Amino acid sequence: MENLLFLNKKKHPLDVIEEIIDSQSYTFKRSFQDELDLWISSRRSNFRINFNWNSKLEGIHIIVFFETKIPEYRQDEVYKLTIKINQLIWLGHFDIWSDELMPVFRYNLLLSGGLIPTDIQFNSLLRHITDTCEKFFPSFQYVIWGGNNADEAIKNSIFTTAGES
Repeated sequence: MENLLFLNKKKHPLDVIEEIIDSQSYTFKRSFQDELDLWISSRRSNFRINFNWNSKLEGIHIIVFFETKIPEYRQDEVYKLTIKINQLIWLGHFDIWSDELMPVFRYNLLLSGGLIPTDIQFNSLLRHITDTCEKFFPSFQYVIWGGNNADEAIKNSIFTTAGES
């Protein structure tokens, strides 16, 4: 069985992530040694994924920014929706970025002891993040721009169809 993580105290964890996303032709920008931004286009939206390395905690904080803002009059219902969605997911959580009033998805990857992510782990993590955001982004839009309540949005997000029309 192949290890998903390996030790390499000389290599920066974001260097590894940069190599992986560069090999897959993603659009990204490395603003600082400890920060990397990745842009993903999905079927429903465009996401900016920010990776931020914290050397004291030895972890990567990952935050996905949605291209939408929450009008002040919809804030309470979006907070209710966020709580309901978080009860349904196992890894990561949705939050409201208070400075910009936008929904975000947050995830942390702990790499204590000099561990660095592998291709397999990173691709699995990226798939989880994008799948989760893809699944629940319409719920946020349903509440923010559709004017619907959190309960209706959750019912629509967990409803699955058989086949395509």
